[in-house]
Parts: sequence; structure tokens; C-alpha cells
Amino acid sequence: MFCQIEGGEVVKVIPRHKGITIGDTQYPKNIFTLWSKEELKNIGLLPYRENTVDNRFYQRGSLSYEVGSEEVVGTYAKTGKDVATLKEKMIEQVNARASRILARDDWMAVRASEGGTAIPDAVKTYRTAIRKESNDKEAEIKALGNLGAVMLYEATPYIETRKNDAGENIESEYPISLTNHYFAEDPLADDDPAFVSLVKK
Repeated sequence: MFCQIEGGEVVKVIPRHKGITIGDTQYPKNIFTLWSKEELKNIGLLPYRENTVDNRFYQRGSLSYEVGSEEVVGTYAKTGKDVATLKEKMIEQVNARASRILARDDWMAVRASEGGTAIPDAVKTYRTAIRKESNDKEAEIKALGNLGAVMLYEATPYIETRKNDAGENIESEYPISLTNHYFAEDPLADDDPAFVSLVKK
């Protein structure tokens, strides 16, 4: 994306390459690919990037521009969403996720309740662990005190260690949503021989 600049102010944002008239001159769209940044700058065209707003946590407001010597940066004003409402939705997600996990093996529970084969102990332990984890998550979410804590709960840094083809341990860091991720070990899941560990940073 580019911005057309006049007198140090943004005239318009150009989201895609297209022909443009500046002053009395009509320029074809291929100037954006054929011309250098300096040549584009000389006619008032600067690269444009925009700071996005995470609409899970913020209401987006008005857009302002910072015109630099080499680029233009657009930034939206933002207002944090109501924390209590966010927490209610997170708890709904926690319960919905737990229900989906448990639903897979509900037929075993029905079969056992009607006098059929008992639920395997490993599955029973897993289902108990999921219910406990769900309850723990709900308590944790209720205790979150501000928007920053909510955002961290939805993107908590973890380090995963996996073995590569040479058998070496390789670490990767990425955020995990604790609202949606359950850590209880599924006894019916296929083994992953490359997996070593997943630990909170």
C-alpha cells in the first residue's frame, strides 16, 4: 500500500496499484512496481502500513497518520472492551470446549450406565481431568483483574520441544490460548514420537 502526500499531509491511501493523477500528470499503475522508492517519493508517494487493532479486546476508533521521511504509518485509536463481558465469553468458550472433548466418549458412559462394558480406566481418568481442568480455568478467568491479564490468558507464551529428523531437541516459542487449550493427556490420541515437552515460559 501507498499514501499520496501533499504538504506533509496524507491526501489519500492507495490500497492497490492503480493509475493515479498528481497535479496535471496521469501516472500508470506500473510505476508502483517499476519505479524506485526514491522516484515515487519525489512525486509524493510513500509506502504505507497500518497498525492493526485486535478487535477481540478493543473497540476501534479514528485513524491518524504519522508521516515519516520514508513511510507513512496509520494508527487507530482504541478503547478496551469491558473486562467482565470478555470474561463471561471466555468462560462460555471453556465450557463449550470441554463439552466437545467429552462428547467423543459420551457413548461409553451411556453404554456403561445401561449395564454394558465399563468405561476404560484411562478414559475415565481423562474425562475426570478434563472436568477438573475446565473448573480450574473458570476459576482462573474469574480471578483475572484487568484487560492485560485477559490478553495474557488468551496468549500465554509456551515453549515446545520437539525432536527433528536427526534426533536433536528443537525449541519453538508460541502463544497458547488457555481458554481453548486443554493439557490433560488423551489416552486415545495417536502417539507423537517427535514431541518432547510443552512448558510455560
